[in-house]
Amino acid sequence: MKLYSDATAVAQAIKRGNLSPKEAVQMALDQIEKLNPQLNAVHFIQAERALAEAEKLTDYSAPFAGVPILLKDLGQSYEGFLDASGSALLKDNRSKMTNHLVKSMLKAGFIIIGMSNVPEFGIKFISDSNYYGCVKNPVEPAYHAGGSSGGAAAAVQSGMVPIAAASDGGGSIRIPASFSGLIGLKPSTGRMAAGPSVWRSWGGGSTNFAVTRSMRDTESLFELMQTDEYDAMPFRLPLISSEAIQEAHAGVKKLKIGYAVYPEYDSKEAVQAMEETVALLRKHGFSVEAADPELPVESLIESYYMMNGIEIDKIFNNIEKGLGRKIEAHDVEPITWALREYGRKILGSQYSALFDLWDQASAAMSNFHKEYDLYLHPTTTGPAPSLDQVLYDEEAFLAAGDYQKLSFNEMQAMIRQAFEPANHLSPYALIDNLTGCPAISLPLHTCPSGLPLGLQFSAAKGREDLLLAIGWYLEKHNSFAYYD
Repeated sequence: MKLYSDATAVAQAIKRGNLSPKEAVQMALDQIEKLNPQLNAVHFIQAERALAEAEKLTDYSAPFAGVPILLKDLGQSYEGFLDASGSALLKDNRSKMTNHLVKSMLKAGFIIIGMSNVPEFGIKFISDSNYYGCVKNPVEPAYHAGGSSGGAAAAVQSGMVPIAAASDGGGSIRIPASFSGLIGLKPSTGRMAAGPSVWRSWGGGSTNFAVTRSMRDTESLFELMQTDEYDAMPFRLPLISSEAIQEAHAGVKKLKIGYAVYPEYDSKEAVQAMEETVALLRKHGFSVEAADPELPVESLIESYYMMNGIEIDKIFNNIEKGLGRKIEAHDVEPITWALREYGRKILGSQYSALFDLWDQASAAMSNFHKEYDLYLHPTTTGPAPSLDQVLYDEEAFLAAGDYQKLSFNEMQAMIRQAFEPANHLSPYALIDNLTGCPAISLPLHTCPSGLPLGLQFSAAKGREDLLLAIGWYLEKHNSFAYYD
């Protein structure tokens, strides 16, 4: 059982005087001490600092005043905290500044108690850093929690904290939410704060938010953290007003929903989840039609891994400046090193063409959403994979030999082969990152095994209000699966 149902409940208890901020923080620390040895969700804690901040807090006017939260150890810089990106290479690195996103969380009243576990540099759909260890599924620890926000999801679903910060560059909020039975909103590109250390993460496709247990947490946090300030986000979007969100709630039954299943990817569990959800929506009076935006999915996947290679090379160049030495293969995991070498073979003209492809896909989704308000499909092709399932083929890297001798085409084929098993888990979540569309994974299905399986709704760029509305509606009508 969770000590509190969600972050809003903790905040309300504090404002009513039923719970002090220090007690709330101590409860979270106690839960981490109790549960983390099994799940490995958290790899950095600042207990004394968090307790001291909680004790001196007397102004409870901020919406989430005194509520404990975890940051994700990937680009969410908080002065004095670990900044390792899940890598042994940076295990001693501490942030020298607090970035805009974290400042917005502090302004909302949260007390930051530590960092959640991630895969090295966030490049996997599971969280299994060689140095920090594998994050286990909070519903069934013999399975993966997902990635790259796996630590955040495991911490929230297990009850270590009521809410945790997360980020999504290719499904990294939504995939763990699907595997762990949580709500995972990926906002539109340009919606959340970025910078000042990094403005355009993952080619501009990555954005920050959180994994949550309730729609009220999701909506409240969204309204608090959205920004249109130039110094916080160069891809600015107009703010969504509270009135606009309430209008979306009032008109939710008018939404037209297009849905798709992909037999070449989706498991029997995913197909069943879709059939049940489509039937449920129709029962409630929604207009639901089979529809496919017919995107060049395979080409987009290829472009995604090209971007990964370029981004890892850029990250390494920056780290090398700080270290004052070159990074060697033994400093990082084999898959990370291979991506870096791949990135160094990509031409500038190829990288530019990649963004043309993304823009074309974005235009296609814009046209799709002129007819359909929402697009529904499984977040993942099935439930969480077991810990012993091979998802990243490191043998392919070892067999490749000297990367310097490989052509671009040979490197591309090797990368695709190595990533293919994991990519099959969620081949389409990354589409929303490349097009900039907002998307939300909702905990709508439990498989016969007892494992969660999320379903995703996406909307046109800038229309998170529609996602909040459909999420609230389904939660209100008891459609969510819970795993207490």
